[in-house]
Amino acid sequence: MDTLRSSPGGLYWIASYPKSGNTWVRLFTATLRYGADIDIREMDGTGAMASGRWLIERHLDLNVADLTADEAAELRPLAYRALVASTSSPRFCKVHDAWGQTKSGADIFPAEVTLGCIHVVRDPRDVCLSLAAHNVISIDAAIDELADETAATSALTKRQLRELRGSWSSHTASWEGAPLRRLTLRYEDLVADPLTHFSELATFCGFDVSREDIVRAIAATSFDKLAADEALGGFRERPDGMGRFFREGRAGQWRDVLTVEQARRIERDHQSMMAHFGYEL
Repeated sequence: MDTLRSSPGGLYWIASYPKSGNTWVRLFTATLRYGADIDIREMDGTGAMASGRWLIERHLDLNVADLTADEAAELRPLAYRALVASTSSPRFCKVHDAWGQTKSGADIFPAEVTLGCIHVVRDPRDVCLSLAAHNVISIDAAIDELADETAATSALTKRQLRELRGSWSSHTASWEGAPLRRLTLRYEDLVADPLTHFSELATFCGFDVSREDIVRAIAATSFDKLAADEALGGFRERPDGMGRFFREGRAGQWRDVLTVEQARRIERDHQSMMAHFGYEL
């Protein structure tokens, strides 16, 4: 059963800086939508990756191998429109790009095909720990990456187009200022009170579900369960060389790991946006 079956077609962007809870939110929405546990080895039903190469190649019927990064970026709004035109039901798309425009001035994420944006934000002091583990780099290198206004992925891989991310501050500011209907969720609030904040998400997206459905979906996507599933069967989105994708899942772990100077570096780099989201310095 699709609990969003009666909703109009369009896209929900699940947008976040990397390692901020995007996967957790996607698994929750898919579980709530279809009323069944999602196999994390397959991730079927959790939505597309907005920068996924296959999305453009499939919906525009072309190969992007010979295109420059800027040429491929110009095709992304067209691909999203084609995706929406191909289905009458909502789709969820994972986004790690900052909100922005192509070189020609087109919005990469067109408002006319957007049903809403779920913007997931996490304390950058915790983000840096997860980013370091995910990329198999030092914490200091991860702190540098969080402050890099030019941060981006490779121009083209077998699976993805280039993602322009920018720094943690510019990334989060871009989505907060995007001209889209938006629900902002702090990772820390989802951890502390999942029922309240996942219920907000369900209402925002128009899920036709009961409180009991939400409770069940929260239990099905709890960190302990996801970590146990990964230990048994692996996880398809875990990068090579990374020990575990679902590492700890708690908020405030930076207090036990970062040095005082590392924490202060992050706070100096992102003081304004951290204050905006209520993160105590």
